[in-house]
Amino acid sequence: MKRIVLIDDDSTTNYLNKLIIERAALVDEVLTFESGQEALDYFRRNKSDEDVSLVLLDINMPVMNGWQFLDQYQASNGSESNKIVLLSSSINPADKQMADKKKSVLDFKSKPLSVEMLNDLVTSYLQAS
Repeated sequence: MKRIVLIDDDSTTNYLNKLIIERAALVDEVLTFESGQEALDYFRRNKSDEDVSLVLLDINMPVMNGWQFLDQYQASNGSESNKIVLLSSSINPADKQMADKKKSVLDFKSKPLSVEMLNDLVTSYLQAS
């Protein structure tokens, strides 16, 4: 099963991104989480290398930001079958540089999510799986 996991503290952004993804009908399932901790709990409960998830992760979130999520995800031996892409409104060059240093981050994209961007991400990271 191919799924996209959205991790963003903004419920409106999650709603709109989920709508775009569902209308494109490129994956079997879309899950949304408004905190990194909720997503970590989900991944810990559902460890399976058979299912591939494309994770679209926001950086700037309260309580646990995207960087903290990545650190804890890697520390808990997160599944390597999950493909993590940062989807952020950040224009800080330091965020892009930090993303390049994280081995689990495959790409850094700027919001908003578009159908074209979604097609590229699914083709690049889910089709080959």
